[in-house]
Amino acid sequence: MLLVRPLLASPAYQQRQENKRNLIIAVMKIALTGAAGHLGAAVMQELLARNFHVKALVKNDARAVQGLPVEIVAGDILNAGSLIKLLDGCQALIHCAAVISVNGDPDGMVHRTNAEGTKLVMQAARQAGIKRVIHISSVHAYQQKPAFEMLDENRLQVNERAFAYDRSKKMGQEIALSFNSPEMEVLVMNPTSIVGPYDYKPSKMGKVLVDLYTGRLPFIFNGGFDFCDCRDVSNAVVNGLTMGRPGNNYLLGGKWYSLKQLAALFSTASQKKISPINLPHIAGTAGLPVVKLLSRFNKKEPLYTTEALAALFTGNRFISSARAVQELDYKARPFEETLRDAFLWFKNKGYLV
Repeated sequence: MLLVRPLLASPAYQQRQENKRNLIIAVMKIALTGAAGHLGAAVMQELLARNFHVKALVKNDARAVQGLPVEIVAGDILNAGSLIKLLDGCQALIHCAAVISVNGDPDGMVHRTNAEGTKLVMQAARQAGIKRVIHISSVHAYQQKPAFEMLDENRLQVNERAFAYDRSKKMGQEIALSFNSPEMEVLVMNPTSIVGPYDYKPSKMGKVLVDLYTGRLPFIFNGGFDFCDCRDVSNAVVNGLTMGRPGNNYLLGGKWYSLKQLAALFSTASQKKISPINLPHIAGTAGLPVVKLLSRFNKKEPLYTTEALAALFTGNRFISSARAVQELDYKARPFEETLRDAFLWFKNKGYLV
């Protein structure tokens, strides 16, 4: 069983526990799925900064791991052989791999990856003798309404009427927690909308920032999201290897901002005037048929969807990370800092042209 830090302890006791954690780190090898994704790449950076040995599962995009001192395993969480190879010799697992969708699940890959894939990962982890698992879920596993009342880990989770992605994340975390035991401890992390550096693909929110800067996103809607920094989330995730209570969920949020506020703050961060047209909800709803038609004609992802509008306009505005603050030492930095660093990262990597 891995070390779990109690909530209250004397300084001397805490120092002894810190020494034990350092010893654990010195011998622990961590398996990481989803290493090519935004959060996976940030988690990998945090693990390496703390001198963990890392085995990273990479499906097809290796940019996030290039040049890093990690053991790369090529494969997929839906492939049993890949999982056996990934988990061999590891003591802990951070499961970041997922399919994010705001456009349903037309080919079944959202459910297959986020739910069935999680079951395969957990089964393989148990067979491999993994001692602790950190499963990355989402705030969207929880019901967002009432949107103006505090949402914490006691909020009801989504039901069968929810969107496909939300249902898949709820199912995934239920599956993960069903494997929690004294032999294999499982913790679940529920981040909000992640922003920040190491966004190679880029993510959906990363693409919003890039498109705002380059002028390819001439309009936005007057809704918003709760935003968090990928590095703050990664810090809490890695803390979860030696802290936190097995069998629990941890919400990792920041603060709610409208897209208009986001554009203004990103304008300041980039020192470039960014002033997209701000449209109301009714305009987005009215434009959906045209957007869907253009998507089918161009054979591309739609510019926005019913699900995207719902997230923007009905997402909770008062998400509490109090449990993670207390038990995982979670800290959310100012959003201005996040946007500044995201801009510099995208600029240095050549995305803003």
